[in-house]
Amino acid sequence: MRNLVLLFMASVFLFAGCENDGNNAIQVPCNYPNYKYYYDDIIDLPEMSNNYILLGIDTSFSEQSIREFISSQFYFDQNYDYKIYKFPQYAFIEIPIRLNSNKTCQEISQIIYELKKYTLIVYAHYCMKTDNCQNYIWEDMGNLCVDSYGSNFYVKVFDENDLSKLNEVALETNTEIIEQMDFMPKWIELRATKKSKGDAIKMANYFHETGYFDVVDYGFSKFPVE
Repeated sequence: MRNLVLLFMASVFLFAGCENDGNNAIQVPCNYPNYKYYYDDIIDLPEMSNNYILLGIDTSFSEQSIREFISSQFYFDQNYDYKIYKFPQYAFIEIPIRLNSNKTCQEISQIIYELKKYTLIVYAHYCMKTDNCQNYIWEDMGNLCVDSYGSNFYVKVFDENDLSKLNEVALETNTEIIEQMDFMPKWIELRATKKSKGDAIKMANYFHETGYFDVVDYGFSKFPVE
């Protein structure tokens, strides 16, 4: 009996979110990050995928807990055979997941907003359409791929011995400074969290737009989904 009570309490904690009051629900606008920077050039991002998003999950949760969570969310395609990705040098598990139908940008933004209420979810990000389904050594990965991005991004400072502006903007945006690269000390790795003023792309863009930094870079990934 004690084990059953503990299991129930753990399930309540895992899946706990804010109360769903339809009369007071926050309506989230489309927040798809439409662009990135390549040095000072603005580059349009690919078209948003209407039926896939990327989940970033805390590695402290078991695969069983993850699968139970996904099966509890009605907006996921419950017939989709998703894959759980674990990376040895990355802090989070990633899962590209198919939605139960094609969604508008506003609908996906709303889903992402709701998902971020859960303890298990570290981040939920948009996916992007791509015609390229090969890896970095030109091997086919599948019949259909999507591109997405993690929570980390990179900033190159002008002076590796003066990180005052980096610390200032990180504090302003609630982003975490992860590390200064040993062999490229002008490059700093940062992370956007749920408390940040935007996801990793929006935060990288913002850091660039302050004019305090030389270059920014992003953590894009490609995933086979079919």
